Amino acid sequence: MIEYQVVRSRRKTLSLQVKRGHVVVRAPYHVDEKFINLFIQKKEAWLKAKITEQNQTVDLCCNFTQGSQLFLFGQLVSLNIIFTDSDEAANKQIQQQPDVFLSNVVNGQQDLNIVLPTRIQHKQLNELQLSAVVKKHIERYFKQQAQNILLPKVDYYAKLTQLNPTAIKIRQYRARWGSCNNKGELSFNYLLMMVPAQVIDYVVVHELCHLRFLNHSTYFWHLVAQYFPDYLEAKMWLKSNQSALHWHLPTNL
Repeated sequence: MIEYQVVRSRRKTLSLQVKRGHVVVRAPYHVDEKFINLFIQKKEAWLKAKITEQNQTVDLCCNFTQGSQLFLFGQLVSLNIIFTDSDEAANKQIQQQPDVFLSNVVNGQQDLNIVLPTRIQHKQLNELQLSAVVKKHIERYFKQQAQNILLPKVDYYAKLTQLNPTAIKIRQYRARWGSCNNKGELSFNYLLMMVPAQVIDYVVVHELCHLRFLNHSTYFWHLVAQYFPDYLEAKMWLKSNQSALHWHLPTNL
């Protein structure tokens, strides 16, 4: 029998949710445990498939520790944390590079190197604290990349569509890749640097099209398809990889 948690409320129907491999049943107050068990048994095959899927992708969620992986431009890269002392001549070459940089491809794999000063190591941070430091460096790197990549793409597609935003903001959002408000301002999530270039293009076109249709009507999707015909493929990539696109810090290391 699949283990599950029951959350009761004044709702009228039963619903199932699988989150991080755990099953949650949302049920009305009047529904008894026997009925819920039968409901779980009926959905057992679907639940097991969903739990397996989520357990397979949880390892791809970056926890910012040495050797952990994250998506960068649609490809998985491994984190390589480097401690260096600026006073050491042997480290001068590294010191001339940014504090976050990609290494050359070796056997089809790349490392994302995070260079930290030795004084961080001397502070004897625990793994959670060190992960937080690494995360801040990568966030800064992603934001810089987003400025360099997103703004030219918005400019290109704005000219192509003749849809011009009044302002563009780049920041991190927890649950959306971009947005458009009724003032004509576009906002983009700098975690878009995790996805392939064509998916970034889709998000840019999507938000620009909201300047004409501030909804998801048929007219809106026709406009998106006019300028980005492969939008369904881009949407599918985001949906298929969504479990690996969330950032979190480890809670127990």
